[in-house]
Order: sequence, then structure tokens, then C-alpha cells
Amino acid sequence: MALIASIVVFAALFALMSYLRPGVPQSVTILSGPEGTRSHTWAKGYAEYVKQHGIDAKVVATAGSEEVLSQLSKDDGSVVAFLQSGAERETPDGKAPEGLQSLGSLYFEPNWLFVADGSGLEDAPDLAGKRVFPGRRGSDARATVRALFHVYGLTDRVVIEPFEELTPKEAADALLAGDIDAVFLAGEADTPAIEQLLWAEGVHPVSANHAEVYRRMQPDVAVLRIPQGLFDLVHMIPRQDVRVIAPAINLVAREDLHAALVDLFLDAARQTHGGPTLLTARGTFPSADYTSLPMNADAARYYENGPSGLRRYLPFWLATLVDRVVVYVVPFLVVVWTAFKGLPVLTRFRFSLSLQRLYKRLKRIELADNIDDQRDDLLRELDAIEADSKSLPVPRGHAAPYFELRQNIHDLRDRLRERTG
Repeated sequence: MALIASIVVFAALFALMSYLRPGVPQSVTILSGPEGTRSHTWAKGYAEYVKQHGIDAKVVATAGSEEVLSQLSKDDGSVVAFLQSGAERETPDGKAPEGLQSLGSLYFEPNWLFVADGSGLEDAPDLAGKRVFPGRRGSDARATVRALFHVYGLTDRVVIEPFEELTPKEAADALLAGDIDAVFLAGEADTPAIEQLLWAEGVHPVSANHAEVYRRMQPDVAVLRIPQGLFDLVHMIPRQDVRVIAPAINLVAREDLHAALVDLFLDAARQTHGGPTLLTARGTFPSADYTSLPMNADAARYYENGPSGLRRYLPFWLATLVDRVVVYVVPFLVVVWTAFKGLPVLTRFRFSLSLQRLYKRLKRIELADNIDDQRDDLLRELDAIEADSKSLPVPRGHAAPYFELRQNIHDLRDRLRERTG
């Protein structure tokens, strides 16, 4: 009976372990933009944060959103990435890799349009027929600009070759030299090429007059009003109010990223991006808004309720250890308790079956014909029944039927001897 119980216990444990979630991965890869970019700097900060909690993290710099999406379509391990909202629209089929989800937005990346003073270019529709730098292929700026061109009907009406092969710095220099009519750049004011053009004479950023219309068409972006002098009041930079379209950089991962890692990365996001900036108020980020990918279920729960379970009260390593105990050990103990609780029932059932078999043998002796001729054989069978009864395991509380059986054996032996004596 103990063997049967053990088989039941281990079979149930195996079934549980087959369906319950695996343990927290001990390493994770973080994909960022090129070295020197804001996302690469943040990624290194995230890596240090998760390392403090016992998870090894490796930062991998990429050329931009296109390469990030390519990597995410191939990797099946624990990978998170910095990706601009709407970047998947830059892929050939306009779709993100299957199973890719957002953990939330982290910060805005304004999209600037710079033109020369006196050029007559006052908004994106004026770019028809002009020489334009739309951002390098695969860059964060490129996805937004491509969408803008589509909305304004400019896709085939601007000259982007060979300018799209320039670096942002080369594009800024070309605008200042008059070799190009307009430059799109993505980033905050301290991004080198943007900072160069904000301070340069003879060029200025164009305000997106129809930004609100675009935002309603692409709700994963924001419209930011950057007031005159926000970046430098002494020199009044920018020199006039500017409205810019601002996609948000999202933290993204595949849908099977472990829930504990989701919590850990969102803890890092709150610590890193939760404060105020020149562009956003305190608490704006991280956010479940400004995302173009489906929201990860664990991340959605985090935004609504905070860290899950014991993560609210315990350090990460201890919370994950307790989680493992709850997930595996507790169900195992429940199964063991249930199995052994049922063991007496099985024992009683086995005793009842054995008792019935012995009584059937007694009945055959009692109903036998020609008892006088079979006396010795019947007595030997009765001795065998008595021997079997002595080896019968008697459950607690079942002594009465057991001794009743023994008495019946004794009485039957006496009757046999009387009839054949």
C-alpha cells in the first residue's frame, strides 16, 4: 500500500512540475540602441540594477529599432529591449515579431524637423519635392518619419536618396551648408546633432501644426509643447515655442518572459524614469500608455497593483525563493498529505476484499457434498483459511469483523469434526 501511495505522490508531483512555471532565469540580455545613445546608457543602468538582485545581465548595442526587432524575432531566451513605439511599422510587413509585448513606456523621444531660415517650409506638407534626411534606415527616427510621410501623402514626393545614408551629424552639417532642405532627428535637446542645430544660426525647428491630428491617428505617440527658452533661458533656446511629435521608448520582451523579471525591470524603470524632467512631470513614466504593442499581462498587473505578492515586502532573492517553495513544495506536501490521508481508506477497502474472499472459501466448505469422504481435505483447506486470516492486515477499528471471521473458522472446524467423528 505504501508503494501505491508513493507512486501516486510522485506521479502527481511530476504532473504539477510539468505545468507550473519554471524558475527565474539567472541571466538576461538587454538590447539597446547604438553605443553613446540615451537608450544604451539607460540599458547599462538597468543591467547594474538587475545584477544587484542576483541576475546576470548583458547589454548588446544595436543599430536601432530594425536590428532590435530582428534580434527579438530570433531569440527565445530571456531578452528585453528598448524599442520606440510604432517601430514595427518600419518592418517590411508592418508587423512586430509574433509574441512580442510591451512592458510599458519609459521616456519620450521627440521627433524634430529642422529647416533653414527663410526656406518657406513651415510644416511637413511643405516638404514635397524637397531634399530630406528622414533618419537612417532602421533608426528610431525613421519609423515616425515614414508614418508622417504616409499620412501627409509624401511617401513618393520627397527626395531622400542618398541622404538617408548620412549620419545625424552629417545631416546636420549638410543642412547648415545648404546641401539639404530638411532634417528629421529623434532625441532630446542634448543629443549632439539636435543640440548643434538648436544653437546654430540660420536654422530652426519647425512646429508640427497638425500634431494633434497625427496623435489621434497614432495614439502611441504624444504631442509635446516645448516653450521658448526651456533648454537655456539666457540664450533663449529654443528661440520660439515648438510643438513636436514624440514617440515613447518602450521596454519590450517576448510574452514568455518570467513574471519575476517583469517586476524587476519595472522596478528599475520606476527608479530610473519616475522623476521629473524638462519634458515630463514626476510619475509620468514608466507607463502603460504610449505603446503600440500588446501590453504584457504581468506588466499590466504591475501598473494596476504594484509588484506581485511577496515582492512588495521581501527582497527579490527571498521573494523568488519563497515563490519557488509555494509553487513546488507546498503543492507537493498537499499531494502527499492527500495521498496518505486516503491510505486508510485504501487499507480498509483491501481488508474488506480479503475478508470477502475468505468467507467465500468458508462457504464452499460449508456447502460441500460428501463431507464424510472429504473430511481430511476440507480440514486442510480450513487450516489454510485460518493461516491466511492470521496474515491479514487488520485496519484500526476493524477488529470485530476480523475476530468474527476467526470464530466462524473455529465453529466450522468443530462442526466438521462432529459430523465425521
